[in-house]
Amino acid sequence: METIDLEIETIELDTNIPERYNYYRSYYVKKADTNIITVSANDFKPLKHRPSITASAVYTLRPGSEDYYSTTNLIKAMEKAKAGALLYIKGLIDMGLGGTTALLQYRIDHYEDLHINLIDANIQLVEQRMINDHSFKWIPYRIKN
Repeated sequence: METIDLEIETIELDTNIPERYNYYRSYYVKKADTNIITVSANDFKPLKHRPSITASAVYTLRPGSEDYYSTTNLIKAMEKAKAGALLYIKGLIDMGLGGTTALLQYRIDHYEDLHINLIDANIQLVEQRMINDHSFKWIPYRIKN
């Protein structure tokens, strides 16, 4: 009978990752907005009353759910925010002179996202940082008043 020597390698968990980053996230983007809302999967809130579940219960999506995109990937959320903003801007341009003031105000309100956060180069930079650093937390650039 032949014996096999096995070499056992122990793997230690990286304890340098801050505790606040060890959870799953979901991202919401309103279709005509550039703001990405981060929702933690373990951000539980207590219920005020205990719902009773019956066999005839009807489950529905949150009200207004057709007005936003939901994803668990930050890069996809950024791309959806950019695509939604461009589509909204195109709609305002198609309105002609009637949409000029709304277009100007939209561009002013979403300046940082349209010109810095959601350009392709910055989306790719965020993606690379997420791949290289698992504790990376994206904080969108905002101009300080």
